[in-house]
Amino acid sequence: MVGVKNMAAENFPQELAEKIREGMKHGLTEEQMVKGIMAVGNLLGKFVKPDSPEEALMQEMWEIASEEEKEVMARLVYRLGQTKVH
Repeated sequence: MVGVKNMAAENFPQELAEKIREGMKHGLTEEQMVKGIMAVGNLLGKFVKPDSPEEALMQEMWEIASEEEKEVMARLVYRLGQTKVH
């Protein structure tokens, strides 16, 4: 599995698509994957130090977001990856 820190920004959609394909192959639903993305976001927010101003902004946004807002962000991440699934 590719670590989050090892993913280049330009490769992120393709790497995400690969993880979505793997999840689909194993029978995961969209809802399960979105919940997984939210769980990863929560872990990253607690344990990963931002390496750039953009990452710091995303972390701050995640910290102040409600659960509903986090779900919207997770669904957008899922949709980004879904556009690259072939």
